[in-house]
Amino acid sequence: MMHIRPPQSPPDVSLRLPLSKSIANRLLLMNYLAGEVPEQLQPGSDDYLLMQKMIFQLGHKKDDSVFDAGDAGTVFRFMAALLANTDGKHLLTGSQRMQQRPCAPLVDALRVLGAEIKYTGRQGFPPLMIEGKRLSGGQVDVDASVSSQFVSALMLVAPEMENGIEIHLKGGVVSPSYIELTAGLMVRRGARVLMNLPVIKVNKGSYRVSETSEEGDWSAAAFWMQMVALMPDSSIHIGGLKPESLQGDRVAVDIFRKLGVDSHFDNDVLILTHSGNPVPFLEYDFNSCPDLLPAVAVACAGLGTGARFTGLSTLHIKESDRIQAVISGLLKLGYRAVSPFAGRLEILRGQNPVKGGVVSAFGDHRIAMAFAMLALKTGSVILDAPSVVAKSYPGFWDDLRKAGFILTGG
Repeated sequence: MMHIRPPQSPPDVSLRLPLSKSIANRLLLMNYLAGEVPEQLQPGSDDYLLMQKMIFQLGHKKDDSVFDAGDAGTVFRFMAALLANTDGKHLLTGSQRMQQRPCAPLVDALRVLGAEIKYTGRQGFPPLMIEGKRLSGGQVDVDASVSSQFVSALMLVAPEMENGIEIHLKGGVVSPSYIELTAGLMVRRGARVLMNLPVIKVNKGSYRVSETSEEGDWSAAAFWMQMVALMPDSSIHIGGLKPESLQGDRVAVDIFRKLGVDSHFDNDVLILTHSGNPVPFLEYDFNSCPDLLPAVAVACAGLGTGARFTGLSTLHIKESDRIQAVISGLLKLGYRAVSPFAGRLEILRGQNPVKGGVVSAFGDHRIAMAFAMLALKTGSVILDAPSVVAKSYPGFWDDLRKAGFILTGG
């Protein structure tokens, strides 16, 4: 348990966010396909460490054929495609939560492209037994309504396939910004990609080795925007972000502007200040940026801003069921939120904040960080599992202390 209390005065602090794991993990895979096998592991978020470990294991042929992706959905999906195209017999598994997250659209597509994959447990879910070999490639239909990571995984490995790949996306495409991120990074590293959604073509080719990204994580920046929204006179200076970033979550700037946060760059530093003009009601479709939902939803509750959020169909298969996790935490702290039907969340106005309420993170890093900031309105929050933030932002609690928060326990 960690007891979180707010700063005694508005913070004016400079921070540097963790690397974007979305970018870094894609570059790790591309560098491996370009012939670079890491000689040692570098520090980072849990997801980045897992991706490094599995690339290292594959390159050095350690631990035979068992690859454990833990809770990291991106890592599991990227490695499924990579292992399917790599000679050998591989068992790809993950945590208990991972084994509840569907992977059939990716497996079905890989099989069409020539892969030999069997489910070792429940059909459609991890673990997977993969008989790796060079894939033939060709045309394939992919259900893009479950996860954009299925599409990105296929795209990343496609230059290695004998015939390249032509992907036809079926269903509603979720998180298209992440598909665009993948395409952009691939092109920068020498791949030939043609995007004309719902069709994506990747030609046979090769990657150039590049340095791992030094770009900060826009998803992490959203929690500091949340803090500034909830605390008048606060000011945060964030280094490492890029205004022209390929990351879709840079749209957080536009969303939080509606919640009273002014953002501007001074050279390479993003400066966040409190404008004090939140809208009374916010409606937003998160289809392209679902990871921002916890920070935005909790901020709206704390501000007394009513909200209606859609485009949330993927959130029930994240590290937690994020819609229900947000509702549960808000109710425990005296706020009102409902999900009238799947893929939708509504924040209701009118609340009676509860000081010192115990909130479950449900094992989810983004839920933990979002509710930590709500201590600014309730006076204190007790969080059940603070260690989960290491998945994407290992230094989050240290940065919170720099901002003046008082943390005990944990």
